[in-house]
Amino acid sequence: MPSACETEGESRNDGYLAYHAPRFRFLLRLARRMLPDGAQRVLDIGPSPLSTILRQHLPCAVDTLGLESATDPSLGAAHYHVDLNRPESLPPALPTYDLIIFAEVLEHLHTSPTLVLAAVKRHLTSRGVLILQTPNAASLPKRLKLLAGQNPYELIREDPSNPGHFREYTLRELVALAAQANLQVVSVFRRFYFDARYAHHEDGVARSQPLLGGLKNLVYRTLPPFLREGITVVLRR
Repeated sequence: MPSACETEGESRNDGYLAYHAPRFRFLLRLARRMLPDGAQRVLDIGPSPLSTILRQHLPCAVDTLGLESATDPSLGAAHYHVDLNRPESLPPALPTYDLIIFAEVLEHLHTSPTLVLAAVKRHLTSRGVLILQTPNAASLPKRLKLLAGQNPYELIREDPSNPGHFREYTLRELVALAAQANLQVVSVFRRFYFDARYAHHEDGVARSQPLLGGLKNLVYRTLPPFLREGITVVLRR
């Protein structure tokens, strides 16, 4: 697999890519494992460097869906311009998919996740799999910030085309939301799949903090699962 920093050309953000590279590798392995035999089509919700990686390594077409314009030449294959804050706006022409990857997007939506998951579910084939991934709202770093009197969540951003996190979720909440959408939980993963050496990448530059970041990587990956940063839930119809 190529390094994440080699996948997005002119639009790349080296700091973001370095920080998320372990997560992209994790999702690619999981997608390969969960992809049904003879799968024809995959949907990646929220185009990112992951979309390019999936196209390079999965044996089927990979479409994307998100706020980006459908005429953006950097998106490559079929892209659907949809604001999932209005899940009823999913186009009738949107196909059904054997695998939908909904990774690190749900927390950026301000509408009810119940409505969103129900709308996404309608575009799964009868054997389709949905990989849902979000940050853990109750991870250790967030708990420590609250203890120190700091708000661990960012302010709502002014730019609606680049929304921050409106709402993060716990595993219990995600399981409950899946049940409301009549989705079956197949697998659950709670991991730290980031590289803390590149946690501060706001300006797009991959400035490494090898000592502190390396220590955080070691500590965060050995925490009890309920304190780790990332949650990934695999769901079926």
